[in-house]
Amino acid sequence: MSKCCPKGQHCTPEEPCTDVCTSPLCGDPTLLPVYAPVIYDELGVNICQTLTIDDNTFSTLTTAEKAFVQILDIDFGTTEISPLNGRPNCTEITLQNLAITMLIRLYSCSDQLLGTFTGTYTYLPPTTDPGYDEDTNPSSVTIELFTPYGISYEIAAGPPVTAVPSISYLGFTTENRTLTQGLNVTAQPKVLNLSIPDSQITVGLTLIVSNVVYSQYLIPHQGKVHVPKGSLEPEDDSLCLNFVNGDLLELDIKPLELGKPACEERLKNDCGCSGSGCCCKNRGPQNTPGNGT
Repeated sequence: MSKCCPKGQHCTPEEPCTDVCTSPLCGDPTLLPVYAPVIYDELGVNICQTLTIDDNTFSTLTTAEKAFVQILDIDFGTTEISPLNGRPNCTEITLQNLAITMLIRLYSCSDQLLGTFTGTYTYLPPTTDPGYDEDTNPSSVTIELFTPYGISYEIAAGPPVTAVPSISYLGFTTENRTLTQGLNVTAQPKVLNLSIPDSQITVGLTLIVSNVVYSQYLIPHQGKVHVPKGSLEPEDDSLCLNFVNGDLLELDIKPLELGKPACEERLKNDCGCSGSGCCCKNRGPQNTPGNGT
């Protein structure tokens, strides 16, 4: 059976014979092939409102002088996502009625933690909501993003089966801490004012909406990260203790450098070797990393 070669590439096979299927190369590539989450377009907006904390403990922490806020999650409520008529490479996103879950920590002037509070608050609310403000917390914000490869969808069971446009928050819970392909939102909070007697905190938010598409790239690099290693105090000698006190394990097999100039995808030649690369040591640099000694 004939083998397929990459279209448009004319690479000279390496001599002597090399077969990475039996003897992977070791070391680091000159150009590292990676799957990268590429930001094709993004836009940010600032919104702000004063929040009332519905917890009686909040107003009792009278020595609190500082606050830390973290945005754990965002529910996008009635946010609307639609393609632009006549402009198929762009998408319109109208953010509205966002339910934003926050973690709020209060500290004393000496940075002693006094209390932790979690609550969900509405940003970009309906005009009838007490937190609505035309200038700082309007009912909606509409943006346009460049989305040439489309967006992500949730499939709704039918019949008929329908595709519902999806937008994700990259946050700090077990459900949202992973970047996804398509529309993503990140949020950066800032505490603008803290009023303990009134149980109020003013929080400004920067919301950044991004269109992310995963793509393959060759990246120049400066080698692997050398992880600092902690050591245990040795008390006796054993195989496990020697391992624990030894160097950290690293991934030693070199990724293939795809395409020119290296064309290492061509190094899958059947060199007549079976089993490990030991039988091929005289045929070139074919060290085989393994789990043994």
